[in-house]
Amino acid sequence: MTAGGEELYLFDALAWRLGRRQPGQHEGAHRGRMRGSGDSFADIAPLLAYPDPRRLDIRRSLTDPFGGFFVRRFERRTDIALHILLDGSASLGAGAASDRQGLAALLAGGLAQAARRGGDRAAIQVIGGEQVLFEAPATRRPGLGEELRAGINALQPAGRGTAGLIRAAEALPLRRVLVALVSDFDHGADELDHLLGALTPRPVLPFWLRDSGLENPPGRPGLAEARDPETGRRHTVITGRKWAARQQEAARERRRDLRRVFSNHGLRAVEIRDSIDIDHLVAALGEGLP
Repeated sequence: MTAGGEELYLFDALAWRLGRRQPGQHEGAHRGRMRGSGDSFADIAPLLAYPDPRRLDIRRSLTDPFGGFFVRRFERRTDIALHILLDGSASLGAGAASDRQGLAALLAGGLAQAARRGGDRAAIQVIGGEQVLFEAPATRRPGLGEELRAGINALQPAGRGTAGLIRAAEALPLRRVLVALVSDFDHGADELDHLLGALTPRPVLPFWLRDSGLENPPGRPGLAEARDPETGRRHTVITGRKWAARQQEAARERRRDLRRVFSNHGLRAVEIRDSIDIDHLVAALGEGLP
């Protein structure tokens, strides 16, 4: 199933569950550290330490050799904030087989929609180079998904590098947050490694926006504008079959390097190639988070 422009409701099928228990007293869908009323059994504790006779465990109390009384404790569920960190650098506006800015806008809006449906808050920062291009604080406000989609579609991608993303990552809270990192990852392996290091120890969902047309350019003779991956400078090149073959091999090698960096950080990016497949996203998120 592929999502179209206005179909944010399709993202309602998405859900995420954090493996680690989260602090907080607000009711939500994630495992919490607080004990009290809830639907998931946690443990048994002495009645004197947790005086709630309504949850008296008769069997454990009757079998205690010292005549103690015990109560059953339950795990309270809590909410988190989904923080969408979107790389809005200039490369987001480049595309051959897809509109990556449009995909980023739809994905961000859909994730915010899914967060609200799941009882979580959603926030966003769009960083282009070292500038904040667009941001919205954490909220469950109705209509936020469509608001984010429209705002991202309207902005002008700008800048390059990861310096601004790293600063934004380091400023994020350490608890009760899930970071959705959305980017075309048009960076070197070292840059990606530094960015993921800045996000540690927060749980991260990387979404990799790929364009098959850029990865596999046609081999027709002509002229094209290319960007040096080391310096970021653009220059005109003569295209042809040999040039296209070199570009394809360089793209494959770069993808291998970036996947290795993700793996070193215990992550696996959700790769979105040209279009968003909701079933693929549901399956990827179903694999669980740290």
